[in-house]
Amino acid sequence: MFLISETNRRWWLLGGVACVLGVILLDETVVGIALPTIQKDFGLTSTEAHWVVNAYLLTFACFVAIGGKLADIYGTLRVFLTGLVIFSLSSIACGLSPSGTFLIAARATQGVGAAIIFPLYVAMVGMTFAKEERGFAIAVGGSVGTTFLALGPLVGGLLTDLVSWRWIFWINPIVAIGIGTIVTLTFRDVARPPGRRIDWAGLLLIASGMFAVVFGLMEADNWGWLNPGIWASLIAGVSLLLMFCRVEAGLQSPLIEVQLFSSWVFTSSNLTIFMAQYAKIMLFVFVALYAQGQLRLSPLEAGAFVMLAPILQPFAALTCGRLTRTFSYRNLSLFGIAGTGLCLAWLCLVAPHKSLVLFAIGLPLSGMAFPFLVVPSRAAIMDALPEYKHGQGGGIAMTFQMIGGTVGLSLSSALLPIGGFQVVFGGAALLFGILLCFALIAFHREQVGQTS
Repeated sequence: MFLISETNRRWWLLGGVACVLGVILLDETVVGIALPTIQKDFGLTSTEAHWVVNAYLLTFACFVAIGGKLADIYGTLRVFLTGLVIFSLSSIACGLSPSGTFLIAARATQGVGAAIIFPLYVAMVGMTFAKEERGFAIAVGGSVGTTFLALGPLVGGLLTDLVSWRWIFWINPIVAIGIGTIVTLTFRDVARPPGRRIDWAGLLLIASGMFAVVFGLMEADNWGWLNPGIWASLIAGVSLLLMFCRVEAGLQSPLIEVQLFSSWVFTSSNLTIFMAQYAKIMLFVFVALYAQGQLRLSPLEAGAFVMLAPILQPFAALTCGRLTRTFSYRNLSLFGIAGTGLCLAWLCLVAPHKSLVLFAIGLPLSGMAFPFLVVPSRAAIMDALPEYKHGQGGGIAMTFQMIGGTVGLSLSSALLPIGGFQVVFGGAALLFGILLCFALIAFHREQVGQTS
């Protein structure tokens, strides 16, 4: 393409991978608005309709760590295009679904494709942009992804009402063709050590362990936390993951290098991404519930109220990206942790007053702090690893992100009937306080290690 040159190719690449990030995030929210229509068309029960959404999230969470490792072994571009094909074909299958069972299976396959692609966004940016530009590039991609995520309900509603719910899936392959072309023309892979192969035993252990943990967390609210099946699933999942860590620690070429967590910055950054997704659940789910249940707003009014949180995120993300050129990842990350924790503490304090104005003050502030959790943490993870391990690092980060959302939803749903919204927001603020202490220790330990 004559528009693409060696000088500007990195920006074309950023546009392509940012759009695929946006499409994947869009699929997290776009289906929810069409779910009542899908349920009616196929005669689904409430539980079956629930799994139209959860099948995608479950396989996404289970395989996202593996996608990055596959890229490190077989080549980033090859794995990216493979994931794009899986995502596109399964999206077509979703739109052609003749039954609810077929749709759920297609959504699960779509989640596998998304899991392969998603961590490679950060890896490709890390390989293409110089260190001084990396934070800004990640921030630009994040702002695009946030915009797509916020537009999901609107796009889903328009397509469902004006055309058909099937088109919320059929737009994916159309976008994917353009993305695949741009990325193929602009991405330059890096050399990687020869002789690396996939660890199939590790793959089985981590996939089954993640499935059991995520399934247990997802269904805990529906089945009840005291249900023996939930605890059996959680215990089995944790046991399999511990076995995975033990097995991988003794391998020369492990699927996931558990030794990476010996780096305090790597561990702290992943925990920050975990809590960022936890906070997102607070803002998108529990603020909406509070607005309708306590402030007595209609669903439409509650939706507009919730939009106060992400409305400034794209601008804050770009600002954060620019600041990475002059401020350390440490200071930006600590600002994000402290800022988000304070905003959640504010929501906890004002929740009993049921004041629309007082509660609304904390939402845009939390949205402004959110990019400072994600952008510097992702950039710090990339800086902590050599380029040929960026896929693995991105996959681990995305796993922490997915689990953070699942834990946030499950734990907060369990706390809500016990102490109400004040305990839900207060519990999240307390966790951010603990994270802030850990991050301070982690960065101090890392600095001591570098100077010794």
